[in-house]
Amino acid sequence: MRSFLDWIGDTWDAFWRVIKRMVMAFVGWIVRICKAIFGVWRAIGPRWFRRSLATVTIGVLIYHALTVFLAPNLTQESVHRVVYLNGGWSDEQRQTYYHTPQGTELLGLRYDWLVNLELPLSHERLASETNMRGWGFIVDPAQRPSARNPGNLPVGFSQHIDPISGEQKLDLGCAMCHTGELHYQGVALRVDGGQAMQSVPTAKRGEFITTLAAASLETYFNPWKWSRFATRMVGQDDEAEGVLRDEFWAYIKQMLGFMKGPGAPQWYPVEEGRGRTDAVGRIANVVFGYDLDVPDNYRKADAPASYPFVWDIWRFDWVQYTGFTNQAMARNVGEALGVLAPIKLVDAQGNLIRGKDFGETLVDVDGMHCVEGVLRSLEPPRWPAEVLGNIDIERARQGKELFGDRCQHCHGPHTSAPYDWPVAAKAGDNPANQIDVNWQWDMAGDISYDDKGNPVRKDWREQIWSIPWISTQTVGTDAKLANNFMDNTYDATKVLAGAPPVNAGNGLEVLLNRLVPTLYQRWSVPEQDIAEYDGMNVPFRITNRRGYKARPLHGVWATPPFLHNGSVPTIYDLLSPLRARPSTFYVGNREYDPDKLGYRSIPGPGSFKHDTRIAGNHNTGHLFTDVQMPGRIGKLLSEQERLALLEYLKVMGNPDYSDALGGDPLNWAQYPKAPVDPTLEASCKASLQQHVSQQWRHNHG
Repeated sequence: MRSFLDWIGDTWDAFWRVIKRMVMAFVGWIVRICKAIFGVWRAIGPRWFRRSLATVTIGVLIYHALTVFLAPNLTQESVHRVVYLNGGWSDEQRQTYYHTPQGTELLGLRYDWLVNLELPLSHERLASETNMRGWGFIVDPAQRPSARNPGNLPVGFSQHIDPISGEQKLDLGCAMCHTGELHYQGVALRVDGGQAMQSVPTAKRGEFITTLAAASLETYFNPWKWSRFATRMVGQDDEAEGVLRDEFWAYIKQMLGFMKGPGAPQWYPVEEGRGRTDAVGRIANVVFGYDLDVPDNYRKADAPASYPFVWDIWRFDWVQYTGFTNQAMARNVGEALGVLAPIKLVDAQGNLIRGKDFGETLVDVDGMHCVEGVLRSLEPPRWPAEVLGNIDIERARQGKELFGDRCQHCHGPHTSAPYDWPVAAKAGDNPANQIDVNWQWDMAGDISYDDKGNPVRKDWREQIWSIPWISTQTVGTDAKLANNFMDNTYDATKVLAGAPPVNAGNGLEVLLNRLVPTLYQRWSVPEQDIAEYDGMNVPFRITNRRGYKARPLHGVWATPPFLHNGSVPTIYDLLSPLRARPSTFYVGNREYDPDKLGYRSIPGPGSFKHDTRIAGNHNTGHLFTDVQMPGRIGKLLSEQERLALLEYLKVMGNPDYSDALGGDPLNWAQYPKAPVDPTLEASCKASLQQHVSQQWRHNHG
């Protein structure tokens, strides 16, 4: 009798013989198919014809593949009506905020170039309403060209005129990052001063900046696309077209050079996606690496943060997520440099420029002062009951009590009498223990003297909101942004000889102490107006703390996603235990959830997957839990308590609901208004007159 093992062996051999025959049969079939195809191919025509046909076919396939590869990554939105949620502004003030330039540029891109560029491999205009809205920018459905916005571009896009060349350059203004929109059933709820959802910094396939780069390169190298572009720009003027081509190539070279330096993807390993950027990290890379021409200063900027909402910030004593600075003008000039405002700090050999040519830039201090002043009258957004639903008043009353008991001790607002800011009276003085002091700038403000005879700048605000810092160990939220701010250091010796390595805050202080007074001189700011332009007589100071500020929360319901890094999609999730928070969700669409107070997580075109398991994206901290763990700030909230807090946050501080709530201690109507700025109107007019194009004036008077 054969053994069982022999039977297994024979069966295995038979199985492989069958497999071999099947494979050989399949190979034979493939060979016969190939021979038949080759026969048909040879019968098509002579060799030259076949080669031509093959070339055309391959070209079509490559073109199709490129079309798919270069297709814009657009969120699909349908909006038929806009409702403005913030009070305090006229239509004129709103348009001033939307389209006042600050002197930034996009590597030399001209305003009319963006208006006339086409999408890659397409005749469609790149900056069409559909495309720009799909990239997360804000466009009104019935928007029309205006003196401030002749190209009919989205909110935040403006223009400035280069005084040397006379060219209109694209300018990226404050409103591009600090205007939000919530969508609900086809209604766009405009949140002026809110968190934007665009992705300008994200160099990802299909996003705005990569599509712009691809469109620019194809426009230059594709003769048919170039012909259409040049005709729109200069008509049939051959000489003007030659100049245009040289200028366009210079822009492309600058763009490619930037992509190898501070714009290189290696410095931004954590994808920022829609609605976020590592602002301080990018500013530091641009200023200390690119503008000062010190490539060794490039650092990884891997702590993206949401664009903060900016109503009421004029009330704060310290601003930014880590609360590291206090003065409006210095903050805004630093931001403009990070948004690529061109500036000459070093010569062709990399040496610091000295004398009157130092810091030559188009940073527009009139425009900045104008926008800052306009923001001071902006109120927080009001809950639109007619769109999002009525308020459960009884539940909101319960939430008011809970907020006072569980939240207000951090978020305040903690009101204070105005400060007396100590200032340096002469060289060598340093009353605020700063790394660098410009005593002449300190003394250029409105100076008073304390009871010891020391000079001070008296803050002009009637009341200040003192913003507390919460250490990263206490609050437990992702610490990377605060740690990077404290620990990343840069060589600033070109600006301050012998200076030790500085962090971003101290480095900006060293630079801005020299630059801002220079800008005031260039823009002919009268000496008596410097205190106004600085911002309510506040001197420029820096403080360094490993923590985050706990800001007041008026209108916070309209500013998703939440925590500084946008790692929690809704306020309901934020009030829930850590295990209940989504570990991944999608950001990009603006459809609002009025029950949980946040954006709906909808995967699809234009969406960015936020993975909270990545350092920089963590959703830890700010926890209401009964578990003793890092970031615990209070005991576990019940479901009913969470819902009560949500209901109150919808109307917290809103004067329309104060009586219904039995009085609201946070009613924003009780807070003093900003001091009157007699220079505001003139600065807004000066900026507008400076930058309205001659063509618009000619056409519209």
